[in-house]
Amino acid sequence: MFSSVLFRKILISFIVIFLGYSSVFLFFFLPVINSELHNSILLFFIIGCLVSIIIIILILNHILTPINHLKTIAEEFIIKGDISLCSYIAGKGEIGILGAVLHKMVKDCGIIKQKLADCQNKRNQLIRDNELARERAYDCSLTVKRLEQKIENSRAEEISLRKSEDRYRAMLENIEEFFYEVDLLGNLIFFNDAFYKMMGYSKDELVGMNFREFTDEETEAKAFETFRKAYETGKPRRGFEWRLIRKDKTICYVEISVSLIKDDTNETIGFRGIARDISDLLFLVYHDSLTGLYNRKAFFQKLKETLAFAKRDEIEKNIFYMDLDRFKQVNDNFGHDIGDEVLKEVAIRLKASLRETDHICRLGGDEFTVILNNVQPSCPETAARRIIENLSRPYKIKDHVIDFITPSIGISAYPKDAVDIEELIKCADVAMYEAKKNRGTFMFYNKSMVHIVVPEKNSIDQD
Repeated sequence: MFSSVLFRKILISFIVIFLGYSSVFLFFFLPVINSELHNSILLFFIIGCLVSIIIIILILNHILTPINHLKTIAEEFIIKGDISLCSYIAGKGEIGILGAVLHKMVKDCGIIKQKLADCQNKRNQLIRDNELARERAYDCSLTVKRLEQKIENSRAEEISLRKSEDRYRAMLENIEEFFYEVDLLGNLIFFNDAFYKMMGYSKDELVGMNFREFTDEETEAKAFETFRKAYETGKPRRGFEWRLIRKDKTICYVEISVSLIKDDTNETIGFRGIARDISDLLFLVYHDSLTGLYNRKAFFQKLKETLAFAKRDEIEKNIFYMDLDRFKQVNDNFGHDIGDEVLKEVAIRLKASLRETDHICRLGGDEFTVILNNVQPSCPETAARRIIENLSRPYKIKDHVIDFITPSIGISAYPKDAVDIEELIKCADVAMYEAKKNRGTFMFYNKSMVHIVVPEKNSIDQD
């Protein structure tokens, strides 16, 4: 309390005033008071002074206590910024208003301080978020740079791959061989120009076509087996002969290879390969150069294939063994050139007498064979009569008319007469020599002919 400057000033002022009044009193009134009352009045005066001073001090203390408290709050707030001592000072008048104002100011400062603290916290959080965002932005920039590099590398690889693919496709388009790719079902998914030109289809027609659509039954089975073995073993298959049917129904022969197409996971998704047209080569290998008919090599191969299908389907197959009667006289009388022309005409007439599915072969000289390769049960008598009728007509070669040639035909049946190829041919040959006894006829083989001695070829021709 005594530390208050205001308190000390007021107190001193009261004391000075009191002392002044006391001095006046003592100066004017004390001398006229008698001596008897002098001590009593003086004692009473002194006691009154002390009581007055105490009352003044109490009054001043009551007045100045809230002011002193406000001063303490203000000092704590100004010096330390502490608002924990802030309390509302009740009262009326100037001190009450002053206390209320100070209380409100301190409270408002506290709210403002809290808001400032919150703002600082938010600012600090924003700073941290900003730093984190910068770090993330930096990481993103690095990621973007890496992605840009990868994109650039991918673009370079794509350009390189495109160039390689262009070279690859250009190479495929310019090679004479036929390149193809099919899916696991055998549908064409890619091929070069040579392939579709060879097949006679347009590109749009050929895309998606299944290989079964341009193969016959025999080649279809062979192709399926080739694909199956390549799929199971994972090894390429090469050197297989397939017979393909062009759009115009003509036949071409190809030597084909098959390898697997795999995806990125090493799963097989199709087949690819190269085919080489060997039609001309096969024609020379399997056809007679003079007549264009199948030769001896082709005859044995076709007979083997035919009998395999006959065994599978349990049907009968017939073969004809033919010889031209008195053909030797043509060579002797007109020359070999005329004889060759006669053989060419015989080939033409044989083709006209039989179906396209039948296999006609020239074994050599004037010997021919026919494999009746019909699906339905055959009627060999009808075919034999038609051959004899057509081949027995006169031949007009240049200025010569040759009217003495007739065919003799021996017929054997699988499996009735034999199941072995050599035996089946032998049976037809034996029946043919039996037919030559009457010339211009046909004979079916029967077991009674086994003991017939087949005459020498030369002796019969001389007849």
